[in-house]
Amino acid sequence: MGQFPVQQVGGGLHTEWWLPAERLEELNVNIVGLIEVITEFGTRPA
Repeated sequence: MGQFPVQQVGGGLHTEWWLPAERLEELNVNIVGLIEVITEFGTRPA
């Protein structure tokens, strides 16, 4: 991930990596292990 810039988005506490869309498949192929959801934000269905 070090090759991709981190951008501030929204408020001062929010950052995200900016990846070119054409490199997304490459990123996905290189994910090792499971991705764990630790927190969810938003509304829940009724």
